[in-house]
Amino acid sequence: MADTENFDNIINYAGDFRLKVCRAISYKEAEGSEKAFRVNLLPQAMTISLVEDVTMPVLTGHVDVADGQDIRTLLPLTGNERLELHIFTPGQPEIKFIEGESDTFNIYKIDKIRISGGTARQQIYRVHFISREAYRNNITRISKAYAGPVENAVYEICDNELDTRKQLYLEPTSTNTKFVIPNLRPFQTIKFLGSQAISKNYANAGYVFYETTEGFFFRSFESMMALGGHTARPVIEAYAMQPANLRDDKGDKDILKDLKAPDSYSFEDVVNTLDELKHGLFANRLVTHDIYNKTIKTFDYDYHEDYANHFHTEHNNGGKSDSNFIRPLVLFEDTEKNLSDFPMQKLMSVVDTQKVHDEYDFPKPEDIVPQTISQRAQMANFHLLMTVPGQTRITAGNMISFELPNQKPVPHDQPQELNPYYSGRYLILGLKHKFDVIDQKHTMNIRAVKDSVPTELPVGDTNMVDLQAKKEAYSLYDIDENDISRS
Repeated sequence: MADTENFDNIINYAGDFRLKVCRAISYKEAEGSEKAFRVNLLPQAMTISLVEDVTMPVLTGHVDVADGQDIRTLLPLTGNERLELHIFTPGQPEIKFIEGESDTFNIYKIDKIRISGGTARQQIYRVHFISREAYRNNITRISKAYAGPVENAVYEICDNELDTRKQLYLEPTSTNTKFVIPNLRPFQTIKFLGSQAISKNYANAGYVFYETTEGFFFRSFESMMALGGHTARPVIEAYAMQPANLRDDKGDKDILKDLKAPDSYSFEDVVNTLDELKHGLFANRLVTHDIYNKTIKTFDYDYHEDYANHFHTEHNNGGKSDSNFIRPLVLFEDTEKNLSDFPMQKLMSVVDTQKVHDEYDFPKPEDIVPQTISQRAQMANFHLLMTVPGQTRITAGNMISFELPNQKPVPHDQPQELNPYYSGRYLILGLKHKFDVIDQKHTMNIRAVKDSVPTELPVGDTNMVDLQAKKEAYSLYDIDENDISRS
């Protein structure tokens, strides 16, 4: 036992992992037993993939199985099968979905990928699985009223409607209101409640609901970037481009440094100002119509003005940033204005009737909608895509850092400078674990984003577009056609 425990806690190389359980459970009982029929997939498992994302309410994944027995006949597959999985990086938190201990996944589809060649022909299957709460969501409708803090309603839905047994992490809200849910599914309801939530600890509105291997989260984006409402959240891992298979002072493999070395990286959607304008990142206008009081109000949002009110991926001395904008303050053409001064780039209108119930404080659309629109647009840009050695302690919603050296050459006796804009802190929006059982290699595909830069971008003193001269306009009727040159 001691040797086994020691083996499970010592990592031998970057990407090392332990696969303890991978088992399909049938809905039918085994012959001569009262227990459900089980198929051990460990000997046939080739790869295991597990996906988590802050935009997805549940975990999904698949197991590729080399099977000479036709698993579809053995089970057989009816959509009522379950999957047990126990896998982890040595010495790190475990991914454990075991019947009787935590929970299990639901198997919902099996694809035949191919038939392998050779004398011993095997069928390669892909077994797709998903969190059991996804099934509960699709068989449940909610038609009822919820009153009080929004997080209480989310807890009740997870507990009663989704019947989850997993850990719930609920960020406190300042929203004390009453909502009537008109025949919506649980995930739809939670998404709606999230759109009406205002954080108690942060000046942030609009919550997301997602699942990681640690449980379910209902929280604001700002809570992912900060800790305790007053300081920047520490990074869980610091990645840097460096040679692989590094050695320590004793000549041994430096596993801890290898874990920090990406296998590959790329950037996606770094700059798309036109999309940012259309989606209201820099500015937007909200028009509210109170049908009870018969009033119309207009609210303009300014990205650069609101920036310092929030925590961002980058920070100043552990606190909020005030000028590390992801886009600089630059004058637009000859208007003497920057892009935040044009609120009509995105126009929204909502019906807003306050005080329907006097005992509740309904959230004001102007406190939620404009900020949420801008923040979502910020998260749609500057994506860092990395393939890195896998670690089961890293999840979606974590903060990481990434050091990217500048490409310009430097003298050999001087350190390489870092790119001042692409380096820095990133928020993990999603990741995909890939466990290669054959090669015993665990990798992660990480999609991370930043909404600020570590080095303040230069402020533009001149126009973004320098108009040398204005064109003169002539009426066609004022032009002597005989003066028009013809080639």
